[in-house]
Amino acid sequence: MKKQLVALGAAATAVGAAAYGVSDLLFKALISRKFKVPAAVSKFITEKEEGSENGLESAYKTNMKWLTDYGFERHELISDRGQKLRGYLMRPKKPSDVYVFGSHGYRSDGKGEWCYFAKFYLEEMGYNLFFVDHQSHGESEGEYIGFASHEHKDCLKWLSYINETFGKDIKIILHGISMGSATVMLMTGNESLPANVKFTVADCGYTSAMNEFDYKIDTLKLPFRPLIPIIEAINHKRAGYDFRDDTDALGAIKKARVPVLFVHGDKDLFVPTKMVYELYDACASEKELFVVTGADHAKSYHIDKEGYEARVKKYAEKYL
Repeated sequence: MKKQLVALGAAATAVGAAAYGVSDLLFKALISRKFKVPAAVSKFITEKEEGSENGLESAYKTNMKWLTDYGFERHELISDRGQKLRGYLMRPKKPSDVYVFGSHGYRSDGKGEWCYFAKFYLEEMGYNLFFVDHQSHGESEGEYIGFASHEHKDCLKWLSYINETFGKDIKIILHGISMGSATVMLMTGNESLPANVKFTVADCGYTSAMNEFDYKIDTLKLPFRPLIPIIEAINHKRAGYDFRDDTDALGAIKKARVPVLFVHGDKDLFVPTKMVYELYDACASEKELFVVTGADHAKSYHIDKEGYEARVKKYAEKYL
């Protein structure tokens, strides 16, 4: 009997160690900046999506060249966690008192996200464009991705920096995509939001990181749900935030302090389109919903550039 108990104990320990090991790997895959997608997986994804991505790759190169040739100023901020964060300012040819604040998506970066919108905001609208690299992205420091938890606090600090540097009489527009959309929604519902923020554009954001993880587990039929509590515990200890409460964009938007333009693609396979309807219904401020037919995740601007720009212009005319 004693031997059987010892064997059972050893088996339980082995199972527990295996569960922790898998959870630790999944945490790194989701949160760690240093995690690299295995070459075989990357090759499979590239081959599978090659046809649909060629056009976007060409557009990326063209727009990045335009952004680089146009030029930008680098700005730096120290987060409350002691990380050096990078921001970039692009100024229009004629001085403007309007500043668009750009918040990028998961595992993207400021220049790579906002190179597509830069020409529109700078040349057509005549606005300043100030975008950032969130922690653990681009030129900013940081080991772990915060899924909008730390990011929205950093960005509120960036807004204070912008007001102190360029004057509190300026007007600010928030524009976020994917994780960046969740970030600006959390800012929009925060009582510390500066009074000179005039409206928010929230493009393909999730209701919370936990809801997003639940969705991916269900749709991909992944056998990881029993590991979620372990991954949450690891994340809380290392990255210092909660997947639920600290990334609760749905809860924040219920306290929205400025008008919100919600944008989402109806073919979004990463952040489900149903989430934008939940966010729109919950939003406490003036709001508008723009669902783009045929657009996958973060592709609404590429699919319907004219419609997207028209709605931003309409908001600018109404609220600035």
